[in-house]
Amino acid sequence: MFDMCIIPSTSGLVNFELYGGSDDTGLMLLQRLYVMLLSDPQTGYRNSDGGQTLLKFLDGGNIPVDSIMDTYLALGCATAVSMLEESDRKLIKSFTGKSVNGIITCTLVLQDGTTIQGQLNG
Repeated sequence: MFDMCIIPSTSGLVNFELYGGSDDTGLMLLQRLYVMLLSDPQTGYRNSDGGQTLLKFLDGGNIPVDSIMDTYLALGCATAVSMLEESDRKLIKSFTGKSVNGIITCTLVLQDGTTIQGQLNG
């Protein structure tokens, strides 16, 4: 599998970089999880037997109130992790999402204690 870096490690312009392979850093894992979170689990990036992704819940709808969005995020984050390869899943302690006034913050915690947060603004 090839990785394309879409999340820069510093603020600024995003220059897409294509890697032949890359280390499973927290940033690369977060990027993979975003792809899973926002892809169709049946026909998207991975073929999955079940679960829901965030994109499915939001398809054609408005962003719901935070408490409902948090439920969607819990299901979507769990599905995203399950869609990763086993070697990637073993590195992850938790992947969660929280909505505050429609702004989604995703938190990835690795087994070694590394914590990375990213925001999805609508």
